[in-house]
Amino acid sequence: MDRDSLIDRLKAWHENNEHQSIIGELDKLPRTEWDYEISGLYARALNNTERYEEALNLLVSIGEEGKEDGLWYFRTGYSLYYLDREEEAAEYFQKAIDYGDDGEDAHEMLRYSLEEADRKKRMADYHPELYTEEEINCLEAHVKKYFGEYEHVFHELESPDIHVDILKLDPVPGRNYYILITQGMGARRMNAPPEFRNTRDRAEIMVCLPPDWDFDNLKDENCYWPLRWLKIMARLPGNEDSWLGWGHTVPNGGPFSENTKLCTMMLLSPGGFGRKSSECTMPDGGIVNFYQMVPLYEEEANLKIQKGAETLLDLLDGECLEFINVGRKNVCRTGDTRTASSVNPD
Repeated sequence: MDRDSLIDRLKAWHENNEHQSIIGELDKLPRTEWDYEISGLYARALNNTERYEEALNLLVSIGEEGKEDGLWYFRTGYSLYYLDREEEAAEYFQKAIDYGDDGEDAHEMLRYSLEEADRKKRMADYHPELYTEEEINCLEAHVKKYFGEYEHVFHELESPDIHVDILKLDPVPGRNYYILITQGMGARRMNAPPEFRNTRDRAEIMVCLPPDWDFDNLKDENCYWPLRWLKIMARLPGNEDSWLGWGHTVPNGGPFSENTKLCTMMLLSPGGFGRKSSECTMPDGGIVNFYQMVPLYEEEANLKIQKGAETLLDLLDGECLEFINVGRKNVCRTGDTRTASSVNPD
């Protein structure tokens, strides 16, 4: 096969995303027969099969020939970007543009590189408040004792203030629903009233979800919003220099998602797990409180504000509190037997 036919074949494979075919074909060709263009096409195929270190080494080896080639700068920048060397990558993408690679990809990768490099610089200045290893062990033992074993953790990738992971407990016999629990909120003490120092100034938040909750579709807000609200509640005390405790409510300003009219979050003691489940005594003798998020309708939230959490709890049956039901009955809806206006707090 002559060189031109080979190049055409390699380009056709690239267009069809058959990058491994390019690598396999060129591996048959002695390196002594490779020229600058063939080396570049091989490096591109390595990049496209996530062999970034090999691609970078090859591109560096032909750098003298590529010093005025926009494609060489783009491919080198691409390798650097996926090797987490974004600041260097940005320089190469800018050079690619300077040397004529003015396509959308070059500008987009330059933007990605600059944004990620800037994010890393900002994150380097943050020092999130963290539990000690001894405190983590204490919390994990508490979770396993009162709520159950867990194998899955949603790890937080960016933590500017506190590091909030989410533990996921799958349904088990006798508890046919998921439990999600934050781990990290209590590393920062809340600005609770002085009388609650060491007893109500640290907390973790949990939520219970039905057994058919779609965890494979968390990009859909209809599925993700309970996880989002765990993060919101975990950071709210720090952001507001305030505190959260039993019976507190936090409005969303509208429905949590398109498939429900629930719109306000209330905190209660964990239902169905026993009184001792709500308090974890830490190694220093302080308490980390566990609160369960219970979503409310607007009318229910108004009743709680007007008459108190206990009055609302008298109306909410056990099913409302066991796990989230996005379509459950509104116990304060007009026409129900007891509404916000008819309830006597006594």
